[in-house]
Formats: sequence, structure tokens, C-alpha cells
Amino acid sequence: MAQAEAAPVPVATSWVAVPMMLGAMLCLTLLDSLLKHLAATNPVGPLVFFRNLVQVSVLLMVARAAAPEALRTPQLGLHLCRGACLFATTVLITLALTHLPMAQTYALTFSAPLMATLLALVFLGERPKAAQWACMAAGFAGVLIALDPSAALSLALLLPLAQAAANAVFYVLTRYAGRREGALALVLWAGVGALTVSAVGLLAFQPMALRTWLLLGLAGLLGTCGQLLMAGAFRRASTAVVSPLVYSQIVWAMLLGFVLFDEVPSMSSIVGGLVVAASGIGVVRFSRLR
Repeated sequence: MAQAEAAPVPVATSWVAVPMMLGAMLCLTLLDSLLKHLAATNPVGPLVFFRNLVQVSVLLMVARAAAPEALRTPQLGLHLCRGACLFATTVLITLALTHLPMAQTYALTFSAPLMATLLALVFLGERPKAAQWACMAAGFAGVLIALDPSAALSLALLLPLAQAAANAVFYVLTRYAGRREGALALVLWAGVGALTVSAVGLLAFQPMALRTWLLLGLAGLLGTCGQLLMAGAFRRASTAVVSPLVYSQIVWAMLLGFVLFDEVPSMSSIVGGLVVAASGIGVVRFSRLR
């Protein structure tokens, strides 16, 4: 969410952005872990809707107290499109996590910033440097490593790649929307759009146990905290400092996958994830050079 970056702040305060971004990634990975757990016994559609409902409710209260201007938007149609992308990313990563290990799933979804760079070239006229092209080529090589062609290929591997594509579109739309609105408005209205689109998931609603409702509430709170921490991090430090920390998710995914689901990441997932992460960091770093 590089678009969340605001005016530069004093260097003395920028260090706060690092733990904020790391905390954001932990919150979002915990959210995915909860959805992975709940999707094993519940339809995905209702889970996504009620998770979004909690997040939007909290964000509305935050916006009303801290930034009432965020409650109005001149780009409602654009936010609905962003919300549709956000809904697709949530559904696809939840489905991917029900079939694939967390480490491999994240290694593949990390190709989203690389795809976004290509989309920005086409739709926003942004011109990557030669070094960025080299990084993107390396990143897609990392995706191939994470796919592990030596193992039996599964159609489930298409799910995180589709999620990355939807996320890339979301990044580009958010970058465009960010030209007119601030970070809180972008997070809030993306959630409203996702909630609106995810209402279709209620068609698959089934009665859920109290424990499921409580975990869904926790998932919504984790998603809200993750988004607000991320927006705060981008306000306190430059994109070049904050964006690479997105890739800390691969570490959280390995730890949570092992602790919660007894998953031992394969060497191809680790190597592929590291290559994709390094290439993504390179794309960001080179974009800041003149």
C-alpha cells in the first residue's frame, strides 16, 4: 500500500514505522491462519462477509472519531472495484491455505507487487528502470522455484497465483485512488466495497457455533489492526523503508504454519519465497533511485 505514504516526517520518528509494519504483517498472517482454520469446517463466503463486517464497523468508529472527512468519498465506483479485488484476494488466499502449506502459499502470493509494477506500466504509464526489470525477472523465477516443478503439480497452486493477480489490480487501483484521498479513507472504503461485494457469500450461510463467531470477531479485529498499523507505518517512513517489511510475512507464515498446523516448509518454498522477496525489495529500492 505504497499509496498510503503521506508527507515526510522527521527522521527521529521514522523508526516507529518498523515495528508497526512488522506488527501489521503479524496481524494479517494471524488473520489468514484463523480463516484457514475456520474454512476447514465452514463455507468461505459467510466467513469473509462477517470478517469484513467487523472490520468496517471498527473502521467507521475510528474514522468518525479521528477523521470525519474520510466518511465521504468522491470515488465510490472506484472503491467498489477495489472492494471486489479485496474480496477476491481474501477468498482466494483462504481457499489456497486450505489446500497448500502457508509458506508455499505466501511465496507465491508475494509475486503481487511484481505484477502490480507491470500493471502500473500499462495503466498508469509508470516506467520501470532496467534494474527493476531484472528484479522482476528474478522474482518470477522465484515463483517457479516455489511452484516446485519436480513435485506433483496441483490445480490448487493456481489459487495463490490468482490471489496475487487480484492483489496486483488492487494495488494499482489504490495507487490511483490515493491521488485524491488519504490512508484512512482508502482503507475504510476498500472495506466498504469488499463488504458490499462479499454479501453474495451469505447465500451459503449455515448456522455457526459460538466459538466460530468469536474467532470471526477476532479475525475482523486482526484485519483492522493490520490495516491501521500498515497505514500508520507508511505515514511515518518512506516507501523504500516500509515496503520491504511486507515480506516478513514469509517468516510469520513459516512459524505459524509449524506451530498451528504442523507444517514443515519445503526447501523450494523457502528458497522461492526468499528470491521473490529479494526481487520485490529490489523493485522498491531501485524505484527510489534517480
